[in-house]
Amino acid sequence: MRTFAKLSVVAAAATATILATGTSAYAGTDAVSEVTGSSSRFISYGDKFENCDTSSDGLISYVAFEYVRIDGSLQTGSHYNPGSSGDCTQWNHNFGEGRTVRFRSCVDQPAWATDTCDRWRSGVA
Repeated sequence: MRTFAKLSVVAAAATATILATGTSAYAGTDAVSEVTGSSSRFISYGDKFENCDTSSDGLISYVAFEYVRIDGSLQTGSHYNPGSSGDCTQWNHNFGEGRTVRFRSCVDQPAWATDTCDRWRSGVA
């Protein structure tokens, strides 16, 4: 009888631990985009973009993004890094959980030239 009591206590403790743990939160997917002079990343925890200027060329680095909202409309934008070589800046968003966010790292070229950009990359909020 004593063994049965001990097993009952162990089983009750295990059940309580499982019930108290609950389910884990959804984990998004981080991603990186790089081109000479600019490095960007999407940080799924907090829905953040970070852009780092990686060249002392005097040009401005930025991250361009697009996101399809749950209603089907397209949200687009760009965040320009106000710093210079070696400086990184972050911007916060609130994208729908589990939704895909496309982005790419770019360097702003003079008005007569096309901006230098990486291909589109994808992260999950």
